[in-house]
Amino acid sequence: MSPRAKVTVRDVWRALDDHFPFAHRADWDNVGILLGDPAAAVRNVLIALDATPAALAECRRTRAELLLTHHPVIYAPLKAVQPGDGASAAAHALLRMGVAAISAHTNADVAPRGVSHAVARRIGLKGVRPLLPGEPSDACKVAVFVPQDRADVLLSALSSAGGGRIGAYTRCSFRTAGLGTFLPAESARPYVGRAGREERVEEVRLESVVAKSLLPKVLRAVRDAHPYEEPAIDVYPLAGGALGGGVGAVGDREAPAPLDSVLEEIFRKVRPSWIKVAGPRKKTVRRIAIVAGSGSEFAGAAREAGADLFVTGDLKYHQALEAAAGDMPVADVGHGSAEKWILPEFRRVVAGRFGKAVATRVFMEAEPLRTFRPGQTRGGDKP
Repeated sequence: MSPRAKVTVRDVWRALDDHFPFAHRADWDNVGILLGDPAAAVRNVLIALDATPAALAECRRTRAELLLTHHPVIYAPLKAVQPGDGASAAAHALLRMGVAAISAHTNADVAPRGVSHAVARRIGLKGVRPLLPGEPSDACKVAVFVPQDRADVLLSALSSAGGGRIGAYTRCSFRTAGLGTFLPAESARPYVGRAGREERVEEVRLESVVAKSLLPKVLRAVRDAHPYEEPAIDVYPLAGGALGGGVGAVGDREAPAPLDSVLEEIFRKVRPSWIKVAGPRKKTVRRIAIVAGSGSEFAGAAREAGADLFVTGDLKYHQALEAAAGDMPVADVGHGSAEKWILPEFRRVVAGRFGKAVATRVFMEAEPLRTFRPGQTRGGDKP
């Protein structure tokens, strides 16, 4: 791309959407362009985990036009946008600076090269695959009946609206040939045949997957592209998801090693603020399961996958007790310490698409919690 070509906020969103589809989010999440004009020009992007005061100061210092975060800049609805605490303060500061905001949260968690996979690659695991295959379980199957010669047109319309995506693949569909029948009323204007006479038409049943959040848009596109006045369309919910990717990651080390040496290696490569461990101390580790962020409830899935070690964040007391009584160690590396490694992935996508036309900078921060031990100074910082 030419260094002088204009890049917009929407262009950056589209680049991210190709790798971390925003429609593949959890239904409780808030992702996408959350602040600013989608048509605004972008020359400088700051990439951070959260819209913290330090990240906002860095936006100001680097004159960024776009802040790209993992955690949503706006999560819950705001009753007002004013300087103060929390999301309202961040939104107010960004609006005053004229900085747009894009957040890629659960859609980046479940993508094929998502958050947990970034950690798995960083610690050198081989044969990395999703711990729990399948993206959010709000996926639907759309089946539409159409004359054979218009099936490609319909698939193009469905795909352009965001349907038919499974992981890194687009235009995914299945077709079954059959015979359609219909009797148009006298007032009808049929695409095939004439009113008052029963028609038999060679049709195909075109099936494809669609994220529930995109279903209204996809159905409008299908109806607009369909040649019939009254197209037959079926929609089925899919339990367990069917959009590729999945939750977490699991993979194997090249060679087994004692737990302590594996944890030391993880500390060097992931650089967390801490590692807290529950479970057996004497353990040889080869297979490691990872759910970056808050993923302690997936310990059972890690055990079922044959993991010798489960790496996650936000381990609760009773979950630690359960791990202590089991045969699989669980390592809590903090919520943000593992998630931060998606930020270089975001940068890779943006820089790969726009080159020198957009300057990108990754801003990493330590966990907001810090450890305190007697003898240390400044409330927990190292002396």
